[in-house]
Amino acid sequence: MKEKIFVILNSLKNVVRVAAFLLLVAFLLNTWIVWFKPKHLDGNLMMETYYSQPEGSVDVLVVGSSHTFVDVNTGVLWNDYGIPSFVIGGSLQPFSSSYYYIKEAVKTQTPDLIILEALACNIDDDYSNPGILFNNSYGLRWGWDKIETMRSNVHNTDELVQRGLFFEDYHNRYAELDFGDIAEDYGDPTRMSSWKGFYDYFLTYGISEPEYEDDVVPVPIPNKEEFYYRRIIEFCQENEIPLMIMVSPDGGYDDLQRAHYLYAEQIAQEYGVDFVDFNEYYDEMHLNFDRDFADIGHLNHIGNRKFTEVLGDYLNDNYDLEDRRDDETGLYDSWNDNSLVLESRYNNYMLRDTSYAVDYLERLSDLSDDYKIFITVSDITYVSDELRQYLGLHDISCQRPFDGRRYMICGDLTTVFEADDNGLYYEEFSGEHHLTVCLSGTYFDSERLNVIPGHDGVEFVVFDEYNQTIADAGIIVGDEVWRS
Repeated sequence: MKEKIFVILNSLKNVVRVAAFLLLVAFLLNTWIVWFKPKHLDGNLMMETYYSQPEGSVDVLVVGSSHTFVDVNTGVLWNDYGIPSFVIGGSLQPFSSSYYYIKEAVKTQTPDLIILEALACNIDDDYSNPGILFNNSYGLRWGWDKIETMRSNVHNTDELVQRGLFFEDYHNRYAELDFGDIAEDYGDPTRMSSWKGFYDYFLTYGISEPEYEDDVVPVPIPNKEEFYYRRIIEFCQENEIPLMIMVSPDGGYDDLQRAHYLYAEQIAQEYGVDFVDFNEYYDEMHLNFDRDFADIGHLNHIGNRKFTEVLGDYLNDNYDLEDRRDDETGLYDSWNDNSLVLESRYNNYMLRDTSYAVDYLERLSDLSDDYKIFITVSDITYVSDELRQYLGLHDISCQRPFDGRRYMICGDLTTVFEADDNGLYYEEFSGEHHLTVCLSGTYFDSERLNVIPGHDGVEFVVFDEYNQTIADAGIIVGDEVWRS
């Protein structure tokens, strides 16, 4: 009997060792996957973030190519219309991926409207390259939909296995690994805490307004795309989910693209589905082709706002969507946060992009109470009337030479600082950041701001308290804003 007990205990000990070893391997493998997976805002991270949204909170789901998450501003839809929206997609997303994204998305949300972006009408490749495949499939949870979206975009089973493991995408990242890969918020806590899939494209690229013939006739879209396009429409109708199909403003719009969209519109009409080509709305958007595009295919930080306002008006006029801004349950708080993040990012960029002093002062006046403006008057020789008026409105005198004082404007309140015995005017510890105003200058996280040799004037340092960052730092000399 003792021998049998010994054998059993010895066997259990071996089982425990094997189980512990397997658990260790699983832990290390999971850590390796989390750390080394590519962190793409394009595609995979937005789908992962979508899964974390509160149940029943997404009223409008936008699905498609990069035109969705660069052009459809979720902050504008919330701030101006009270629409809680989310954007999921990936660059050059084929309709096959959109189909499985939608199937996966409705497992966790019950949207009142799905908007399908239609760029895939122009994709004539039956198979996706590895980068496109990764962006349009990795964010999906493991399951049949993820396998199917990969299977529909590879040549054969061998490639499905090879691409499904994504080993190369992980293994090649050793040299570029940084803190953002390890941190839960990917090193961008303010954005990621309320992100809804959209991000601003802060570039400006002048293009010519697209031209096309009035008598363009419909041309069939590629067979594979038509197959999945119809499946998307049929899936939404079977599940009684309203569907709108849209074409985003596109600088590359031409006769062939229009012909494909006209064909897709005919199919939509066959099913009784709404189809809107916003390339026919340039005048309503007041689109400026010199200033409103980031590249030939995507709207920038100015253009996406114009487009989303027209889109929001269209949704208000044609769909029964509830304005959620007065909701007090807390379900939609993150959409308000997302709007604030996007608004401050936009304001910060526009501030940094302004070099004419009069326009700069106007932008400073429009900033919310979430901003602190630190001012040092070091030289009044070239103070313009506009700057003198701005300072006067905030009780800052520029009638006398530099007297060593510093000023802080926050909303309508101006605070005057005198240096202490250590030469310190103001100090603020905010989260992980440290802002200091002292005799030797203004510092943010130990980095000195506004060191511009040969330029003395009125120094501005603008701190965005909401995003915990310096929005801008410059010196106004005469009619210009100078930056280091």
